Amino acid sequence: MELASAAVNAPSPPGAVPIENRSAPRLAAALVPSITGLRLSPHGIDAKLVNISATGLLAECGLRLKVGSAVALSFEGTFTLSSTAARVVRCAVAAMSSNGGLLYHVGVHFDAPIAVDEPTGVPKTKTIPDAAPSEPAPVRVVVRNRW
Repeated sequence: MELASAAVNAPSPPGAVPIENRSAPRLAAALVPSITGLRLSPHGIDAKLVNISATGLLAECGLRLKVGSAVALSFEGTFTLSSTAARVVRCAVAAMSSNGGLLYHVGVHFDAPIAVDEPTGVPKTKTIPDAAPSEPAPVRVVVRNRW
């Protein structure tokens, strides 16, 4: 049992390609200029878009939101959708603002998928084919002192 958990906690070998396990590709905020701002209700807080996909988004705001809480997102700008219902799936401190307050990255999952236009003029990322490893990676045992 300990050996299995050690393998999960072991760092990736240098040069390893991280496994992307997402159901929808993310687009950075710069690639979606039609969204100029966000408002999260019922909190009534303005937020800045970090990235978005068809199934959710990551926003930056100055209020810590409770994971599991329902929110209504209002999109500002010329984005085709004006609002949608969502649920907070994660919230973590991202940085300190210029006035000394905390900024949070809030991940939300949409209740229903939305249409996000693919940006034009941006090269598509290549899919890396699965490569068979020449030999299994050694398992690193992580020893943690609990006292």
